[in-house]
Amino acid sequence: MHKVLEIQLKKSFGPQWQSAVESPEMNKLLVLIDQSYAQYDKDYQLLEHILEVNSTELTQANKNILKKHELLHSVTESIDDLIFYKDLNFRYIGCNSSFANFFGFSVETIMGKDDFELYESQYASLFREMDRMMFKEMKTRTNHEWVKNINGEDVYLLTTKAPLVNSNGELFGLVGIARDITKEFYLEEEVKSQQAMLIQQNRLAALGEMIGNIAHQWRQPLNVLGLIVQDIQEAYHFDEVNVDYIDNTSSKAMEQINYMSQTIDDFRNFFSPNKDKKLFSISQSISDAIEMLLPDMNKYEIMCQTTVDEKLTVYGLKNEFTQVLLNLIKNAQDALLENDAKDRRIHITAKNDDNKVEISIADNAGGIPETIIDRIFEPYYTTKEEGKGTGVGLYMSKMIIEQNMGGRLEVSNHAQGACFSIRFPAFETRNIAEDQND
Repeated sequence: MHKVLEIQLKKSFGPQWQSAVESPEMNKLLVLIDQSYAQYDKDYQLLEHILEVNSTELTQANKNILKKHELLHSVTESIDDLIFYKDLNFRYIGCNSSFANFFGFSVETIMGKDDFELYESQYASLFREMDRMMFKEMKTRTNHEWVKNINGEDVYLLTTKAPLVNSNGELFGLVGIARDITKEFYLEEEVKSQQAMLIQQNRLAALGEMIGNIAHQWRQPLNVLGLIVQDIQEAYHFDEVNVDYIDNTSSKAMEQINYMSQTIDDFRNFFSPNKDKKLFSISQSISDAIEMLLPDMNKYEIMCQTTVDEKLTVYGLKNEFTQVLLNLIKNAQDALLENDAKDRRIHITAKNDDNKVEISIADNAGGIPETIIDRIFEPYYTTKEEGKGTGVGLYMSKMIIEQNMGGRLEVSNHAQGACFSIRFPAFETRNIAEDQND
C-alpha cells in the first residue's frame, strides 16, 4: 500500500485501521487509490526530472549567451573602426566605444537615441537618408561621408551598412561599420597631384618638341608665301597683274595659310586640358601622332609603316591617348638613332584580337636589355644620355593607359627590336559620329 494512503487511514481509523479495510469493496477502492498515488509519484518524479534537466539546459544556454555576448563585446571593443546597431525606428541599440568616443558621447548616452538627438541636423539628415535607402533596398550599402569628430575636425568616413534579419527572415534593424580614411584620402589626392605634375612635365617636354616640329612644318609654306610675294612684285613690274593672276595667286597663298592654320589647330587641340572621355577612332589618333612627328622621321630617314583596322575605336581621353602614342613612337625613334640602326623602321599595328583592341609600336633598334626591361616604366628611370630624357614619359604613358583608360601597356622584345603593346576593350564604330558631335 502506498505510504501516503496508509498514513491517512491510520489518522482516520486509529488502531482499527487494518480491520476497516478488509472488506472486498473497501479493498478494491484502496487498490485504485493506491495505484493513483503510485502514478502520481511517477508523474511527479518525471516532472521533477524534466524541470531539473530544463533548468540545467537553461543555465547552460544562459552561460553560452553570456559568453557570446562577451565575445561580441570583446571583438567590437578591440576594433578601431566605428561599429553601431540600430532598430527599425532608427534608434541605437548598441555601439562600440570607438563610435561613442568619436562623437564625444558615452555608450550609455547613445543607447535608445536617434541621430537627430545626438548630431547636428545636416549630419543626422545624411545618416537617416542612408539608413532609409538601405532598408528600402535590403542590401549592403557603402557610402563616403564627411563628418566632424568631437574635436571639430573634418573626417572622411567609409561607412558600410547591412540589414539585420532574424531566423524567420524578418528585418529588425541594421548594423554599420565606419572607417576613418581621411589620411588615405589626402594621400590619394597628393598622389593624383604628383601624377598630374608628371603629366604636365611630360607635356611641357612634348611642347618643346612640337614647337620644333611646327617650325619645321611651317618652313616650307613660309618659303612658298615668300615666293608668292616676290612673284607679285615682279608681276607688277612686268604689268602681268590681272584678275586671273590675282585669283590664282590668292588661291595659292590661302592654301599655304590654311595649312599653317591647321597645324596650329592640331597643336592647340592636342594640348587642350579636355578631360571628357568619349569614343574615338584609333586610326585617327595614330595618324595625328605620326603627322606631328613626321618632320623628324623624314629628317632621320625613318620609315613608319602602319597596319590599322579603320573600324577600331576606344573609349577614353583622346588627347592623352595621342600623347601616349607620341611618347611611344618618339621612344622608338630615339632608340633607332641611339643604336645607329640601319634601314630604320617603325611598324604600328592596330587590330581586334578576341574582342580586344591591340595596338603595337615595334622598331628594329635591337631591343631593350633584359636587365632593365622590367624597370623602364618606373618614374625618373631613363636609359638616355643626361639632358635627353626626363624618365617620366613611359611612366606617364602607363599611368594614362591603365589608370585613366582601363587598358594595359606592356613591353617585350622581338627578333629585331622592342615592341610596346596597348590593349583595350573593343567598341562599335557606329557611335563615333554621335560622340564627336557632342
